[in-house]
Amino acid sequence: MVVGNGLLASVFVEYQNVNDTVIFASGVSNSIETRREAFQRELLLLEDTVFSNPEKQIIYFSTCSIADPTVNERPYVKHKVQIEKFIEENCNSYIIFRVSNVVGSRGNKNTLLNFFVDAILNEKSLTVWKNAERNIIDVDDLYDVVDKILTSKNINNTIVNLGTSESINVVDIICAIENYFSKKALATYINKGNKLKINIEEIKPILDNIELRKGTGEAYLYQLLEKYY
Repeated sequence: MVVGNGLLASVFVEYQNVNDTVIFASGVSNSIETRREAFQRELLLLEDTVFSNPEKQIIYFSTCSIADPTVNERPYVKHKVQIEKFIEENCNSYIIFRVSNVVGSRGNKNTLLNFFVDAILNEKSLTVWKNAERNIIDVDDLYDVVDKILTSKNINNTIVNLGTSESINVVDIICAIENYFSKKALATYINKGNKLKINIEEIKPILDNIELRKGTGEAYLYQLLEKYY
């Protein structure tokens, strides 16, 4: 069973007829969202889904930003913490995937790479935290990791970080996009941000196979630009 119709829901379409699993891929997708009604709408849908499917394993996509002190006070991140707590207290079987920045063909305009690409191509001003790092993952690789974990049935009632092994400085992400499109960003760089380390040990064996083919860091970023842009 799949709940949702966005980017994540689209790649998990094969789970629509899996009777013992609920892929909950619906909810707030903009990390700078502040409207309480948007958060409440997701919580109410999740509550209805959980209580209507007590015998099924709930798969929920949270955010790695919970561990990032520069952004974890944002309403969106606090909302994800609230959702995680609800799942832990009310689900008989669940896995919460804390996901980094997802890239895909149906990604919304507010996702990291889409936002930067749009700003650069359309000559919009950017304020860039020059010390910040971000972690990006192809939605197809996200699916591959989750599918292998669910198929193995070795993990349950836990939180799993889901990202790539190497985070990238935001300045380097901007430079890669500039080089790919041969177009300069209208960027102002400010002295903010920090390094980002995501503990991916739990998914490392799966991720190693992916990164052996696709590379890491900027090499991985360039193949994403070629694939989706």
